[in-house]
Amino acid sequence: MVSIEQVSPEAFPPQDNLFQTAFWGTFKKFAGQEPRFFSATFTDDDASSAYTFPFMILLRHRHDGSCYAYAPKAPSIALPAEQRGTLLEELALALRPHVPENCICLRFDLAWRSRYGGDEILKPETAQLALNWGTKTHNLRKASGNHLAPDTVIINLSLTPEQILSRMRGTTRNCIRRAYRSEIDFAVGGIDMLHDWYGLYEETAKRKGFYYESEDYFNTLFSHKRIQENTFHEPPPHKKIETKKKEIIPLAAPAPLPQFHIMTASKSGKLLSGIIIALSGHNAYYMYAGSSEDLKELMANYGLQWEAVRFARSKGCTNYDLMGIPPNGDTSNPMAGLYLFKTGFGGEKVRFAGTWDYPYDEKRYAYFNLEEQMR
Repeated sequence: MVSIEQVSPEAFPPQDNLFQTAFWGTFKKFAGQEPRFFSATFTDDDASSAYTFPFMILLRHRHDGSCYAYAPKAPSIALPAEQRGTLLEELALALRPHVPENCICLRFDLAWRSRYGGDEILKPETAQLALNWGTKTHNLRKASGNHLAPDTVIINLSLTPEQILSRMRGTTRNCIRRAYRSEIDFAVGGIDMLHDWYGLYEETAKRKGFYYESEDYFNTLFSHKRIQENTFHEPPPHKKIETKKKEIIPLAAPAPLPQFHIMTASKSGKLLSGIIIALSGHNAYYMYAGSSEDLKELMANYGLQWEAVRFARSKGCTNYDLMGIPPNGDTSNPMAGLYLFKTGFGGEKVRFAGTWDYPYDEKRYAYFNLEEQMR
Protein backbone atom coordinates (compact mmCIF):
# COMPACT_ATOMS: atom_id res chain seq x y z
CA MET A 1 0.00 0.00 0.00
CA VAL A 2 1.21 3.50 -0.85
CA SER A 3 0.12 6.75 0.77
CA ILE A 4 1.37 10.14 -0.35
CA GLU A 5 1.23 13.69 1.00
CA GLN A 6 2.06 16.78 -1.03
CA VAL A 7 4.74 18.95 0.58
CA SER A 8 6.43 22.29 -0.15
CA PRO A 9 9.86 22.49 -1.81
CA GLU A 10 11.27 23.77 1.48
CA ALA A 11 10.11 20.60 3.25
CA PHE A 12 11.57 18.32 0.58
CA PRO A 13 14.84 16.85 1.91
CA PRO A 14 18.13 17.24 0.01
CA GLN A 15 19.58 13.90 -1.08
CA ASP A 16 22.29 12.24 -3.15
CA ASN A 17 20.00 11.77 -6.16
CA LEU A 18 20.30 15.10 -8.01
CA PHE A 19 17.21 14.52 -10.14
CA GLN A 20 15.00 14.03 -7.08
CA THR A 21 15.93 17.22 -5.25
CA ALA A 22 13.88 20.36 -4.69
CA PHE A 23 16.71 22.21 -6.41
CA TRP A 24 16.26 20.28 -9.67
CA GLY A 25 12.47 20.48 -9.55
CA THR A 26 12.29 24.22 -8.93
CA PHE A 27 15.00 24.84 -11.52
CA LYS A 28 12.99 22.93 -14.13
CA LYS A 29 10.10 25.29 -13.42
CA PHE A 30 12.06 27.91 -15.36
CA ALA A 31 12.02 25.52 -18.34
CA GLY A 32 8.21 25.46 -18.35
CA GLN A 33 7.72 22.32 -16.29
CA GLU A 34 5.62 22.21 -13.13
CA PRO A 35 7.23 20.48 -10.14
CA ARG A 36 5.21 18.81 -7.41
CA PHE A 37 6.75 17.36 -4.28
CA PHE A 38 5.50 14.51 -2.13
CA SER A 39 6.33 12.40 0.88
CA ALA A 40 5.44 8.80 0.03
CA THR A 41 5.13 5.77 2.30
CA PHE A 42 5.14 2.21 0.99
CA THR A 43 3.89 -0.54 3.31
CA ASP A 44 4.32 -4.25 2.64
CA ASP A 45 1.22 -6.38 2.17
CA ASP A 46 1.81 -8.02 5.53
CA ALA A 47 2.48 -4.59 7.12
CA SER A 48 5.80 -5.91 8.45
CA SER A 49 7.77 -2.91 7.20
CA ALA A 50 7.16 0.59 5.86
CA TYR A 51 9.42 2.79 3.74
CA THR A 52 9.03 6.57 3.58
CA PHE A 53 10.80 8.45 0.81
CA PRO A 54 10.65 11.80 -1.05
CA PHE A 55 9.08 11.70 -4.52
CA MET A 56 9.14 14.56 -7.04
CA ILE A 57 7.35 14.77 -10.38
CA LEU A 58 7.47 17.30 -13.21
CA LEU A 59 4.24 18.02 -15.08
CA ARG A 60 5.14 18.40 -18.74
CA HIS A 61 2.48 20.20 -20.76
CA ARG A 62 1.82 19.26 -24.38
CA HIS A 63 0.68 21.10 -27.51
CA ASP A 64 -2.90 19.75 -27.27
CA GLY A 65 -3.43 21.00 -23.71
CA SER A 66 -2.83 17.62 -22.07
CA CYS A 67 0.17 16.76 -19.92
CA TYR A 68 2.09 13.86 -18.48
CA ALA A 69 3.82 13.48 -15.13
CA TYR A 70 7.53 12.70 -15.27
CA ALA A 71 9.43 11.28 -12.29
CA PRO A 72 13.18 11.58 -13.08
CA LYS A 73 15.38 8.90 -11.48
CA ALA A 74 12.61 7.82 -9.18
CA PRO A 75 11.56 6.35 -6.86
CA SER A 76 14.67 6.72 -4.68
CA ILE A 77 14.13 3.64 -2.57
CA ALA A 78 15.91 0.29 -2.50
CA LEU A 79 13.47 -2.62 -2.84
CA PRO A 80 13.69 -6.33 -3.74
CA ALA A 81 12.99 -6.85 -7.45
CA GLU A 82 9.75 -8.71 -6.76
CA GLN A 83 8.23 -5.66 -4.99
CA ARG A 84 9.15 -3.01 -7.55
CA GLY A 85 6.17 -3.41 -9.87
CA THR A 86 3.75 -3.27 -6.95
CA LEU A 87 5.34 -0.07 -5.67
CA LEU A 88 5.19 1.63 -9.09
CA GLU A 89 1.57 0.62 -9.63
CA GLU A 90 0.41 1.78 -6.20
CA LEU A 91 2.45 4.97 -6.42
CA ALA A 92 0.81 5.81 -9.76
CA LEU A 93 -2.68 5.14 -8.38
CA ALA A 94 -2.03 7.16 -5.20
CA LEU A 95 -0.75 10.07 -7.30
CA ARG A 96 -3.77 10.20 -9.63
CA PRO A 97 -5.83 12.64 -7.50
CA HIS A 98 -2.83 14.99 -7.30
CA VAL A 99 -2.37 15.52 -11.06
CA PRO A 100 -4.67 17.22 -13.61
CA GLU A 101 -7.61 15.31 -15.06
CA ASN A 102 -6.02 15.48 -18.53
CA CYS A 103 -2.77 13.85 -17.33
CA ILE A 104 -2.01 11.04 -19.79
CA CYS A 105 0.34 8.94 -17.69
CA LEU A 106 2.91 8.84 -14.93
CA ARG A 107 6.35 8.26 -16.45
CA PHE A 108 9.16 6.86 -14.31
CA ASP A 109 12.83 7.11 -15.25
CA LEU A 110 13.82 4.35 -12.86
CA ALA A 111 16.78 4.73 -10.49
CA TRP A 112 16.96 0.95 -10.11
CA ARG A 113 19.55 -1.10 -11.89
CA SER A 114 18.25 -3.52 -14.47
CA ARG A 115 17.67 -7.06 -13.25
CA TYR A 116 19.25 -8.31 -16.46
CA GLY A 117 22.97 -7.77 -16.95
CA GLY A 118 25.21 -8.37 -19.94
CA ASP A 119 25.05 -6.83 -23.39
CA GLU A 120 21.70 -8.39 -24.31
CA ILE A 121 18.79 -5.96 -24.18
CA LEU A 122 15.59 -7.55 -22.94
CA LYS A 123 12.60 -7.35 -25.28
CA PRO A 124 10.00 -4.84 -24.01
CA GLU A 125 7.29 -7.51 -23.86
CA THR A 126 9.44 -9.73 -21.65
CA ALA A 127 10.46 -6.83 -19.42
CA GLN A 128 6.80 -5.80 -19.02
CA LEU A 129 5.80 -9.32 -18.03
CA ALA A 130 8.50 -9.39 -15.38
CA LEU A 131 7.78 -5.93 -13.88
CA ASN A 132 4.00 -6.47 -13.83
CA TRP A 133 4.33 -9.81 -12.08
CA GLY A 134 2.27 -9.63 -8.87
CA THR A 135 0.59 -6.31 -9.72
CA LYS A 136 -3.20 -5.95 -9.76
CA THR A 137 -3.73 -3.99 -12.96
CA HIS A 138 -0.75 -5.29 -15.01
CA ASN A 139 -0.65 -1.83 -16.56
CA LEU A 140 3.02 -0.83 -16.41
CA ARG A 141 4.35 -0.22 -19.94
CA LYS A 142 7.90 0.07 -21.22
CA ALA A 143 8.14 3.49 -22.87
CA SER A 144 9.03 3.57 -26.56
CA GLY A 145 12.18 5.53 -25.74
CA ASN A 146 14.24 6.61 -22.75
CA HIS A 147 14.52 10.18 -21.46
CA LEU A 148 17.82 9.50 -19.68
CA ALA A 149 20.23 6.99 -21.17
CA PRO A 150 19.79 3.73 -19.21
CA ASP A 151 23.44 2.74 -19.74
CA THR A 152 26.22 4.64 -18.05
CA VAL A 153 29.65 4.38 -16.42
CA ILE A 154 30.07 5.10 -12.71
CA ILE A 155 33.55 5.64 -11.26
CA ASN A 156 34.08 4.61 -7.63
CA LEU A 157 35.68 7.65 -6.00
CA SER A 158 36.09 5.93 -2.63
CA LEU A 159 39.15 4.21 -4.12
CA THR A 160 42.55 5.86 -3.92
CA PRO A 161 43.70 7.87 -6.96
CA GLU A 162 46.25 5.13 -7.68
CA GLN A 163 43.52 2.47 -7.64
CA ILE A 164 41.27 4.57 -9.92
CA LEU A 165 44.13 5.00 -12.39
CA SER A 166 45.00 1.31 -12.29
CA ARG A 167 41.48 0.39 -13.41
CA MET A 168 41.65 2.60 -16.49
CA ARG A 169 42.43 1.38 -19.98
CA GLY A 170 46.13 1.82 -20.70
CA THR A 171 45.47 4.17 -23.61
CA THR A 172 43.31 6.37 -21.35
CA ARG A 173 46.09 6.69 -18.78
CA ASN A 174 48.50 7.59 -21.56
CA CYS A 175 46.12 10.28 -22.84
CA ILE A 176 45.88 11.78 -19.35
CA ARG A 177 49.67 11.83 -19.10
CA ARG A 178 49.86 13.50 -22.52
CA ALA A 179 47.54 16.29 -21.36
CA TYR A 180 49.74 17.01 -18.35
CA ARG A 181 52.98 16.83 -20.34
CA SER A 182 51.44 19.35 -22.76
CA GLU A 183 51.11 21.77 -19.83
CA ILE A 184 47.38 22.20 -20.21
CA ASP A 185 45.95 24.78 -17.80
CA PHE A 186 43.00 23.44 -15.82
CA ALA A 187 40.56 25.69 -13.97
CA VAL A 188 37.33 25.37 -12.00
CA GLY A 189 34.76 28.11 -11.48
CA GLY A 190 31.15 29.13 -11.84
CA ILE A 191 28.99 31.68 -13.62
CA ASP A 192 32.01 33.93 -14.26
CA MET A 193 33.27 31.31 -16.76
CA LEU A 194 29.88 30.60 -18.30
CA HIS A 195 29.90 32.80 -21.40
CA ASP A 196 33.21 31.50 -22.73
CA TRP A 197 32.25 27.92 -21.92
CA TYR A 198 28.87 28.30 -23.61
CA GLY A 199 30.47 29.36 -26.89
CA LEU A 200 32.45 26.12 -26.93
CA TYR A 201 29.39 24.06 -25.94
CA GLU A 202 27.22 25.60 -28.69
CA GLU A 203 29.95 25.13 -31.31
CA THR A 204 30.33 21.46 -30.35
CA ALA A 205 26.59 20.76 -30.45
CA LYS A 206 26.22 22.34 -33.90
CA ARG A 207 29.24 20.46 -35.22
CA LYS A 208 27.91 17.10 -34.01
CA GLY A 209 24.22 17.78 -34.65
CA PHE A 210 23.19 17.52 -30.98
CA TYR A 211 20.35 19.32 -29.21
CA TYR A 212 21.68 22.11 -27.01
CA GLU A 213 20.24 24.43 -24.37
CA SER A 214 20.23 28.23 -24.58
CA GLU A 215 22.71 30.35 -22.66
CA ASP A 216 19.82 31.66 -20.56
CA TYR A 217 19.19 28.07 -19.42
CA PHE A 218 22.67 27.92 -17.88
CA ASN A 219 22.51 31.45 -16.51
CA THR A 220 19.35 30.38 -14.71
CA LEU A 221 21.02 27.20 -13.48
CA PHE A 222 23.86 29.06 -11.80
CA SER A 223 21.78 31.97 -10.49
CA HIS A 224 19.12 29.53 -9.27
CA LYS A 225 21.82 27.83 -7.21
CA ARG A 226 22.37 31.01 -5.22
CA ILE A 227 18.63 31.59 -4.79
CA GLN A 228 18.13 28.07 -3.45
CA GLU A 229 21.01 28.38 -1.01
CA ASN A 230 19.47 31.54 0.44
CA THR A 231 15.95 30.06 0.53
CA PHE A 232 16.59 26.63 1.98
CA HIS A 233 19.70 27.19 4.05
CA GLU A 234 19.38 30.65 5.52
CA PRO A 235 21.82 30.77 8.43
CA PRO A 236 20.47 31.44 11.92
CA PRO A 237 21.22 34.77 13.64
CA HIS A 238 24.73 34.97 15.08
CA LYS A 239 24.95 33.99 18.73
CA LYS A 240 27.92 34.36 21.00
CA ILE A 241 29.31 30.97 22.03
CA GLU A 242 30.33 30.97 25.65
CA THR A 243 32.13 27.63 25.65
CA LYS A 244 33.59 25.47 22.93
CA LYS A 245 31.61 22.32 22.36
CA LYS A 246 32.37 19.59 19.84
CA GLU A 247 29.58 19.43 17.27
CA ILE A 248 28.17 15.98 16.67
CA ILE A 249 26.71 15.51 13.20
CA PRO A 250 23.74 13.14 13.31
CA LEU A 251 23.81 10.07 11.07
CA ALA A 252 20.54 11.22 9.51
CA ALA A 253 21.97 14.60 8.48
CA PRO A 254 20.66 15.50 4.99
CA ALA A 255 22.88 15.83 1.95
CA PRO A 256 23.96 19.40 1.08
CA LEU A 257 22.26 21.31 -1.73
CA PRO A 258 23.51 20.43 -5.22
CA GLN A 259 26.47 22.38 -6.54
CA PHE A 260 27.39 23.06 -10.17
CA HIS A 261 30.89 23.82 -11.36
CA ILE A 262 32.42 24.70 -14.73
CA MET A 263 35.79 23.04 -15.36
CA THR A 264 37.96 24.06 -18.29
CA ALA A 265 41.16 23.03 -20.04
CA SER A 266 43.17 25.72 -21.92
CA LYS A 267 46.48 26.07 -23.70
CA SER A 268 48.17 29.46 -24.06
CA GLY A 269 44.87 31.17 -23.27
CA LYS A 270 42.85 29.18 -25.84
CA LEU A 271 39.90 27.24 -24.44
CA LEU A 272 40.14 23.63 -25.61
CA SER A 273 37.59 21.79 -23.48
CA GLY A 274 34.99 22.58 -20.86
CA ILE A 275 32.48 20.62 -18.80
CA ILE A 276 29.80 21.27 -16.21
CA ILE A 277 29.68 18.81 -13.34
CA ALA A 278 27.06 18.58 -10.61
CA LEU A 279 27.70 17.47 -7.04
CA SER A 280 24.76 16.20 -5.01
CA GLY A 281 25.66 14.64 -1.69
CA HIS A 282 27.92 11.68 -2.40
CA ASN A 283 27.18 11.69 -6.14
CA ALA A 284 28.92 13.64 -8.90
CA TYR A 285 27.49 13.90 -12.43
CA TYR A 286 29.11 14.76 -15.78
CA MET A 287 26.31 16.95 -17.12
CA TYR A 288 27.32 19.11 -20.13
CA ALA A 289 30.43 19.40 -22.30
CA GLY A 290 32.05 21.22 -25.19
CA SER A 291 35.39 20.77 -26.90
CA SER A 292 37.39 22.42 -29.65
CA GLU A 293 38.66 20.74 -32.82
CA ASP A 294 41.96 22.58 -32.35
CA LEU A 295 44.92 20.87 -30.67
CA LYS A 296 43.02 17.62 -30.18
CA GLU A 297 46.34 15.81 -30.06
CA LEU A 298 46.98 17.35 -26.61
CA MET A 299 44.19 15.15 -25.15
CA ALA A 300 42.68 17.98 -23.09
CA ASN A 301 39.39 16.08 -22.68
CA TYR A 302 41.15 13.24 -20.88
CA GLY A 303 43.08 15.48 -18.54
CA LEU A 304 39.92 17.44 -17.76
CA GLN A 305 38.03 14.29 -16.76
CA TRP A 306 40.85 13.30 -14.44
CA GLU A 307 40.68 16.79 -12.91
CA ALA A 308 36.92 16.27 -12.44
CA VAL A 309 37.56 12.94 -10.70
CA ARG A 310 40.06 14.58 -8.34
CA PHE A 311 37.81 17.58 -7.69
CA ALA A 312 34.66 15.53 -6.97
CA ARG A 313 36.65 13.23 -4.71
CA SER A 314 38.02 16.23 -2.78
CA LYS A 315 34.43 17.36 -2.17
CA GLY A 316 33.48 14.06 -0.53
CA CYS A 317 31.77 12.39 -3.49
CA THR A 318 32.05 8.60 -3.67
CA ASN A 319 30.52 8.10 -7.14
CA TYR A 320 31.07 9.93 -10.44
CA ASP A 321 28.36 9.19 -13.02
CA LEU A 322 29.54 9.85 -16.58
CA MET A 323 25.85 10.05 -17.64
CA GLY A 324 25.20 7.93 -20.68
CA ILE A 325 26.86 5.53 -23.09
CA PRO A 326 25.59 3.31 -25.91
CA PRO A 327 24.46 -0.13 -24.67
CA ASN A 328 27.59 -1.86 -25.98
CA GLY A 329 30.79 -1.33 -27.94
CA ASP A 330 29.24 -1.81 -31.38
CA THR A 331 31.60 0.12 -33.68
CA SER A 332 28.77 0.86 -36.15
CA ASN A 333 26.95 2.91 -33.49
CA PRO A 334 27.36 6.66 -34.22
CA MET A 335 28.19 7.12 -30.52
CA ALA A 336 30.87 4.41 -30.47
CA GLY A 337 33.56 7.01 -29.77
CA LEU A 338 31.71 8.14 -26.65
CA TYR A 339 31.53 4.51 -25.47
CA LEU A 340 35.29 4.09 -25.86
CA PHE A 341 36.02 7.42 -24.16
CA LYS A 342 33.86 6.89 -21.09
CA THR A 343 34.51 3.17 -20.53
CA GLY A 344 38.24 3.89 -20.77
CA PHE A 345 38.15 5.52 -17.34
CA GLY A 346 37.64 2.13 -15.75
CA GLY A 347 34.34 2.73 -13.97
CA GLU A 348 31.58 0.17 -13.61
CA LYS A 349 29.29 -0.19 -16.61
CA VAL A 350 25.76 0.09 -15.23
CA ARG A 351 22.42 -0.52 -16.90
CA PHE A 352 19.38 1.07 -15.28
CA ALA A 353 15.86 -0.24 -15.84
CA GLY A 354 14.96 2.64 -18.16
CA THR A 355 11.75 4.60 -18.69
CA TRP A 356 8.33 3.16 -17.78
CA ASP A 357 4.76 4.48 -18.04
CA TYR A 358 1.60 3.92 -16.08
CA PRO A 359 -1.25 5.18 -18.34
CA TYR A 360 -4.18 7.09 -16.82
CA ASP A 361 -6.05 7.57 -20.10
CA GLU A 362 -5.70 4.63 -22.51
CA LYS A 363 -7.00 6.45 -25.59
CA ARG A 364 -4.78 9.49 -25.14
CA TYR A 365 -1.85 7.27 -24.19
CA ALA A 366 -2.15 5.35 -27.47
CA TYR A 367 -1.79 8.61 -29.46
CA PHE A 368 0.95 9.85 -27.13
CA ASN A 369 2.90 6.61 -27.60
CA LEU A 370 2.45 6.70 -31.38
CA GLU A 371 3.68 10.31 -31.49
CA GLU A 372 6.82 9.36 -29.60
CA GLN A 373 7.53 6.40 -31.86
CA MET A 374 7.16 8.55 -35.00
CA ARG A 375 9.38 11.27 -33.53
